[in-house]
Amino acid sequence: MKKQAIRSFTILGLLLVMSAVSVRAQSQRNEVTKIPFSFIVGDKTLPAGAYRIEPNSRNYDKVWLVQSSDGDASALFSTIPTRSFETQEKSKLVFRKYGDQYFLSQVWTAGGNTGRELLIPRLEHVLAKSKIDRETVVLAIGSQSRN
Repeated sequence: MKKQAIRSFTILGLLLVMSAVSVRAQSQRNEVTKIPFSFIVGDKTLPAGAYRIEPNSRNYDKVWLVQSSDGDASALFSTIPTRSFETQEKSKLVFRKYGDQYFLSQVWTAGGNTGRELLIPRLEHVLAKSKIDRETVVLAIGSQSRN
């Protein structure tokens, strides 16, 4: 009887910890991030502004949604999983920049070593083959001012 009670409390404790981690990850994904430049997601250019970036469905993280906080600009995009050797301290967005054009390329969530990588759009393929220098720009999610 005592073993069953201990086992039940252990399982309950594990469930509570897992729920807390899940809620924390979802709340970080729902944070607003100020993106100070226009950027390209797939074939769509979005203006500078405050955005939320999150999976389009709670149970499926292949398709994501980027949406301005005022709801005027949005895009759906497909992703593939990517890994890092290091645990991410902060949630972040990674952009590739060619000249004055920025392409959203990766989304990382704090506390893990996996992220989501966007498929490379046709225009970026063309620019990558050109002589234009490429830079990487990283923005921490939620660290910018909120609207």
